[in-house]
Amino acid sequence: MSNKKYKKGDDKEINHDHTVVATVKHRSSGRPQGSKNKPKPPIIITTENPNAIKSHVFEFESGVDIAESLLCFASTRQRGLCVLSATGTVVNVTLRQEHGATMVLRGQFGIIIMNGLFFPLGSSSSGLTVYLGRGQGRMIGGTVVGPLVALGPVIVMATTFADAINVRLPLSDKDNDDNEQNCGCGDNYIPS
Repeated sequence: MSNKKYKKGDDKEINHDHTVVATVKHRSSGRPQGSKNKPKPPIIITTENPNAIKSHVFEFESGVDIAESLLCFASTRQRGLCVLSATGTVVNVTLRQEHGATMVLRGQFGIIIMNGLFFPLGSSSSGLTVYLGRGQGRMIGGTVVGPLVALGPVIVMATTFADAINVRLPLSDKDNDDNEQNCGCGDNYIPS
């Protein structure tokens, strides 16, 4: 026979010599094992927002009018188009410079910088600016007013957008809502 007696519902062992031996059960605190924060699957949007800005890389073959093609693309898609940059060679370009003079450039020119903006309905603010280079490090540029014909492949990087809001700045008093804070921008307006 054993010297130990067990009481029901107790974790203590009582010996006949009146010594008590206790067994200790450790309870873990916090979450149960395996229930830690697990990574959640990513949210995937399956529908495309028609108003989102989209990037495009256009490649023009030799003989194509770049400016006319970009305007046509913006008009047929009913989206605004912002030209960010371009690379390649063009031939026989007509440019209007800042002071208003129009120049016809004959021959081949490398595109150094090209940027512009085309609205879908052919707004008067649509246009393309280009800076061209030709041997000896000379550069000439202005607003394209005639054909801009590609000679060999020309690559144009652009973005398109929809629902652009036209805002004329500075805002007049009637355009400012009383709820909006005055940013002070109109205080320094100098009419030209």
